[in-house]
Amino acid sequence: MEKDRVRTKDDLPPNDRVLVMIEPPGGGERQESWLRRSEAIRAGYTIVDLSDDWTPYIFAEQDDATGKHLYNRYRRVFIGLANDELDSDGVPLEAGQKNYLELFGIFPSLSVLRERFLRSEKESCMPSTAEGAALAAVDDVPTLTVAQMKKNAAQHERLAKELEAERRKAGADSLATLAKKRPKLASKVETLERFEKQKAAFAEVEKRLACEGLLKFAEPGKKPNAELHARGLYDDAMRAAVRTFQQKNMIYEGSHAIRKKTMVALTRPALANDYESLVRALRERVVAAAGVIEDGSTDGKNGPPKYTSASGEKRPVPNLAEEYTKHVVEQLGITTPEQALAFMKRYPAEDFKRFLVGVKLPPRPEYYSDHMELSIVIDRGDVWYDPPFDEEGKWHAQPRSRYPTLTLLLDYRGEQIPLARWRTTIGGWRSEQASDGYEYYKYKGSDVGPRVMRHIISGPVWIAPESTPIRSLVKTKVIDGVSQSVVNYDELGPGYTSAYGLVAGYLVIPGENGRPDGDRGIRIHGSSNYLSIYNPEGYSHGCHRLPNHLAIRLYDFLLQHRKMKVLGDAPMNFWRQFLAYNHVFEIRIPSRGYVYELDPPLPVNVLAGRRRGKLTSPVVGYVQKPGVRYPGPPPDQIPEGTEDKAGAGAPLADNTPVGGTL
Repeated sequence: MEKDRVRTKDDLPPNDRVLVMIEPPGGGERQESWLRRSEAIRAGYTIVDLSDDWTPYIFAEQDDATGKHLYNRYRRVFIGLANDELDSDGVPLEAGQKNYLELFGIFPSLSVLRERFLRSEKESCMPSTAEGAALAAVDDVPTLTVAQMKKNAAQHERLAKELEAERRKAGADSLATLAKKRPKLASKVETLERFEKQKAAFAEVEKRLACEGLLKFAEPGKKPNAELHARGLYDDAMRAAVRTFQQKNMIYEGSHAIRKKTMVALTRPALANDYESLVRALRERVVAAAGVIEDGSTDGKNGPPKYTSASGEKRPVPNLAEEYTKHVVEQLGITTPEQALAFMKRYPAEDFKRFLVGVKLPPRPEYYSDHMELSIVIDRGDVWYDPPFDEEGKWHAQPRSRYPTLTLLLDYRGEQIPLARWRTTIGGWRSEQASDGYEYYKYKGSDVGPRVMRHIISGPVWIAPESTPIRSLVKTKVIDGVSQSVVNYDELGPGYTSAYGLVAGYLVIPGENGRPDGDRGIRIHGSSNYLSIYNPEGYSHGCHRLPNHLAIRLYDFLLQHRKMKVLGDAPMNFWRQFLAYNHVFEIRIPSRGYVYELDPPLPVNVLAGRRRGKLTSPVVGYVQKPGVRYPGPPPDQIPEGTEDKAGAGAPLADNTPVGGTL
């Protein structure tokens, strides 16, 4: 047979060759072999696409029911971002620039990771024993302003002189001995020691960021700026480098903070961090290839939930995302950073333009089928209707112990099985610009009750309503070396930082008796604002946000396991002019995005949650911001729920703009 003689990749064309690792009959290390795609499938392999032009299912170009090819506008940009070729506007990156977009749902291609591995082999950036000890000696590193750091340094210099004088006076051989002899000075000694540890750790952070090429020091006598760093200070250049390091390593911590997760990554060799990035990238491709979503997020104190099999046996809901990824890593022989480096060196960059691997995975649970009876339940958690300030304008906390969650459920044999459960958001008090040009607060709540999701749009756009603060519609961008103000398409989309993220599902109230669906502008969508999603005080404008990579997983899974129609690109010709900073700007949006229609639609139920505070219902209308002088009372406004009447839930055959809540 042909498959018996195929042993090298050169025997088959790149588009029809699959790498499989064969275990020799007598045991030992797996050996490389190549099969045709059809042969690999017949042999029971799952095909995992490691090619540079891979995208999640939502961005894959589809054919409609008639066989017509439906072009996906955002696919090109997604691939360019993953390969460090384009920026968020679809413009080519300058030489040497990197994207680092894992936190925003776009994982690096294998070619990009290969380049990282080879660089890390040359410059390991491995902290020495002393350097590692300095980093491990603290849980975090303070990230104060430059002025605060200079002030602290001066205070601690005075404290050091004071304690040294006291040490000599007491005849102590060290500050530790002084603290024992003079207990009243113990707190000052502790303060000084903590400062010195943090100062030493800060210096090691600088060194590590510089080694990875993320930080450049200003030369002595030269003034630091946004690109050049002044040693010992948490300036703009240092802040940007820390943020880039966190993005590179998918660390969910504030960009102004150097906390535990960041510190742990700083103490690891660069190659070890590269390996973690590779496993994360593989996980998304494995989950997509296998068509699974279970990731352990539904586990409780007593472990994973259980379901009743057809034979009556109680079985746990597996963590297929981790289990399948582990199988792939083991079968490819890349269970360590060193093995992964050898894998990357074994294949030239050219090979990754088209690179398919075949893996043997355990069968999926019996509850899987082509069309699964799926639904979503959103628990709003603790809900506060009260304004976050009192009548005198004094702010007060609104604590929550129950946060909003989104659960994907499967109805199997009359049993509700939770497959995934993630933190999400609900609406709250937000800024909104009224017709008088002033900003007010308004309660932008999340609807409660049964809804359906009829449309899913990848690469969606958000048409900012007139109430959107103008300041959010403009951004500054360097073009040909000149800083310019341009329309902020990062907010409008399509794109990973847009208001709707990389994909959105549109919740509507089903129309009855021939009436159209009711759309109140609520979406379940991706978001790059991960800090808001996980912030105890974070709220949306009413929508239910997910980190982009989880939103992609959700909608990939729904589209692969629900009956649906591919409608494709939804063209529109929206334009709007507005005045900002004495300049006229023009928004032009040619498409809503790439549309899928679920048929039947997906049931979604939003639970009321647990009400906190004094008010039993939301405040209607604008509320003046404390400390702001207004010309009069707030102006009248369109009743809640009608401002988005012609929104994204409207029929998709016309050119109606897609609005809605964020």
